[in-house]
Amino acid sequence: MFGEFPRPRLVISRCFYERSRYDGGEIKDPWVERLKPWIEPLLVCPEVGLGLSVPRPKIVVLLKDGQKRFFQESTGLDLTEAIQQFSKDFLQGLSEVDGFLLKAKSPSCGLSSARLYVEGRVQGRTDGFFAEAVKKYFTIYPLIDEGKLRDVDWRDNFFTQIFALAELRLFLKNPSVRGLIEFHTRHKYLLLSRSPKFLNELGNVVAKDGRDLNLRFLEYERLFRLCLSKRPNRRTYYNVWLHLYGHLKQRLKRTEKFHFRNLLKKFKEGEISQKFLREIFKIYALRFEINYLLKQSYLFPYPEELS
Repeated sequence: MFGEFPRPRLVISRCFYERSRYDGGEIKDPWVERLKPWIEPLLVCPEVGLGLSVPRPKIVVLLKDGQKRFFQESTGLDLTEAIQQFSKDFLQGLSEVDGFLLKAKSPSCGLSSARLYVEGRVQGRTDGFFAEAVKKYFTIYPLIDEGKLRDVDWRDNFFTQIFALAELRLFLKNPSVRGLIEFHTRHKYLLLSRSPKFLNELGNVVAKDGRDLNLRFLEYERLFRLCLSKRPNRRTYYNVWLHLYGHLKQRLKRTEKFHFRNLLKKFKEGEISQKFLREIFKIYALRFEINYLLKQSYLFPYPEELS
């Protein structure tokens, strides 16, 4: 609760920081700007990484003979193999990364948003070549573009993931059995919101004293990442709120119980937001000084400034 948050290490498109786009333009997205002070950025621009200039002739994703090509129309330059090799080398050279924030609609970085050209005409949307490689090499890592950051559910999920994974990364630098128990306890309801199955499996890893410690930590990391990669929904969130309500119902007055159950019903039916319910619940947790709840990452998943 109210503690220091670790700084997620994010691979982020260079054009959010520097004029590296094909037209030399500047990109200022409000949510990216708000996030910048809280992260450790690992900048990438695949086109600049290939040695192309700023500005430069436009590159498109072209479908030719049933295959996607990374093509510069005005020069006739086919850079497909070059962008694929750059992406592989860059990604395989990464260490200690918590997620990816890429530029929407870019032929290299777009996520299902890059224009796909066939015979000079746009025929649909596709992944950019670098984004495609991220999906291949970092399958279960948080990945988003700035377009999806504007959606409250996508944004909440992404911020929750990267700050939890940053905390996991820092814990694993100096792990201990006691630390593992505390870490797992803090993230219990966050994990429950993703997958009760994985929560149980993670609990089993924490409880098995006889296992080699290094293998135990590695297995916990693997399962934690898998669990966090599961996308939650209103139904799974509602299940968590029922569990959390169990900590309050013996303390609340009858009228307060009625009111909170009514809020849960409204949340389940989509009438109120997750953020609103969080803030109401925090008031009760603070009022009754329930430290177990006040330490839960589910209630404090990322800095308030990003809410």
